[in-house]
Amino acid sequence: MFFRLISAATLASCAAAAQAGPIEFHFSYTGFYDKVSNQFDPAALIAGSFIADDLNGDGLFAKEELLSFKHNGSNDYIGCGVGDQYFWKCSIERFGYRVGGPLKFSSTWAQSDIAYQITSSTITGEEYVYNYRSGNHVDSRGLLWTDQTRFAIKALNAVPEPFSLALMAIGAAGLGVARWRRRTR
Repeated sequence: MFFRLISAATLASCAAAAQAGPIEFHFSYTGFYDKVSNQFDPAALIAGSFIADDLNGDGLFAKEELLSFKHNGSNDYIGCGVGDQYFWKCSIERFGYRVGGPLKFSSTWAQSDIAYQITSSTITGEEYVYNYRSGNHVDSRGLLWTDQTRFAIKALNAVPEPFSLALMAIGAAGLGVARWRRRTR
């Protein structure tokens, strides 16, 4: 009985330690209704990347599990406005991604100096807005999601780490030994 208890505890700890850890994803949305030109632009693109770790193992990468988030050439939203980045402020109000499902996020950022001000906000499935203002120049862009907007995402390191593979092999060997012992009794 004691051997079975020790074996079960060892297998459980190997399985728990075999989580893959943080995964990096690259994503893109292509094709939007352009509010400035008043027409659909199939080449309009919103793209970015994020690194997340499913810490609670529920299969959903949530805002609290983000380690990095960037899109449209922005700085990293995680840790923005810290240190020498005082002139750049950002926030992620909402974030969620389940592998095979849609990516949902809502983000804002602002950058300002004496000479200019830039603001941007994105709500997936709804709208992307960009505004630039300086003493003699104004630029605004707006993109709306449509039925024709296409989503693509790719996990860059979703392969289990070598340590995880070794733990899974130890677990499988433990199961084999337990099964062999049952048969020899």
